Amino acid sequence: MSFDYLYDQSETMLSRYVAFTTDNNRYDLGLFYSQHFDGKSFVLSLQNMQSVLISSDEIAFDHGWVDKLAIRAEDVEVVSSFLKKTLSSLFHNHDLD
Repeated sequence: MSFDYLYDQSETMLSRYVAFTTDNNRYDLGLFYSQHFDGKSFVLSLQNMQSVLISSDEIAFDHGWVDKLAIRAEDVEVVSSFLKKTLSSLFHNHDLD
């Protein structure tokens, strides 16, 4: 049986934890940025422990994150707006230099 490292990397990651409510639902998210994934961030639902690897540019056209993060249909627009703004303004490569 063989074992070959494909990569073994350590780094300091930016992280942010947010909890917010909409009219009817509460969301608890962890946002993590790593330079390793070409500008994408890990977004983790702290309620269902599911995560997505996504950039702010992908929020609008790739809705796979909605089901993974258990976002209710009535909240997609407001959560999408929050993620687009948060991921694009907070996590930039120069923040980790």
